[in-house]
Amino acid sequence: MSELLPEVPTAALVVLVVVYLPPAVVLSRIDVLQHRLPNAWVGGMTLAVAASLLLASAMEPALRSSLRGAAVIAVVLGAGAVLVALIAPPLIGMGDAKALPVVVLMSTVMGGEVLIGALLGIALLGGAVGAVVLAVTRRAGQRFPFGPVLLAGPFLGLLLAPVVAGALGTA
Repeated sequence: MSELLPEVPTAALVVLVVVYLPPAVVLSRIDVLQHRLPNAWVGGMTLAVAASLLLASAMEPALRSSLRGAAVIAVVLGAGAVLVALIAPPLIGMGDAKALPVVVLMSTVMGGEVLIGALLGIALLGGAVGAVVLAVTRRAGQRFPFGPVLLAGPFLGLLLAPVVAGALGTA
């Protein structure tokens, strides 16, 4: 692969573009228009991505170990996000909490640097969007659809992975 992109399994990139991206675009549009992430779409996307990665790992054995770890991380972070959404709804919407596992699964299966880059990218882009919303509305606490930012995570992770690798000294 080029020096600008981390070593990402080809099968994971195919799943990202073919299986993850189309429903992510639809969910982003719904969230912008209706401020919600429908369970049917989030669940369908999660199942499709998980099944596709499982199938891909059968064809590309190198993907197996990273898929196991990615699944554990996705479940743990997803459960934590749902718990936070239940305890403190103003912090994270339930739709975002339910979408987090598929974002983490897709990011993690592409590598640790991609996961860290995704989390960093989501935080930076979310903060920038929040600052723009605050500047435009001049109202503290104004809610905005976070789904598009969250769902962009794996792509942000791919963009920021070289920076993360450089910072960690793994480049």
